[in-house]
Amino acid sequence: MPDHWLRPTCLFPDEAEVARLIMGPKRAKTWPERALILERQGLPPIDPLLGRRYWPAVRDFFDRRQGLKGAEIAGYALDGPEDWS
Repeated sequence: MPDHWLRPTCLFPDEAEVARLIMGPKRAKTWPERALILERQGLPPIDPLLGRRYWPAVRDFFDRRQGLKGAEIAGYALDGPEDWS
């Protein structure tokens, strides 16, 4: 699937656009309560000066949460090499 549909119109999209990008148009209305839960897990908060979330950080949060980036997967750090002996 092409990645172009996950590009917002700007770096700081409004919450309605974030909701559509993350949840899809049919489930976007469920975003506000889910965003509160996800913020406790590390979702970037709304910037107090701009009143919106920084999209690259939001995308990075979900990539890491799904195990696509970084050494941490879903909040658990790797604990070292495996010892099979």
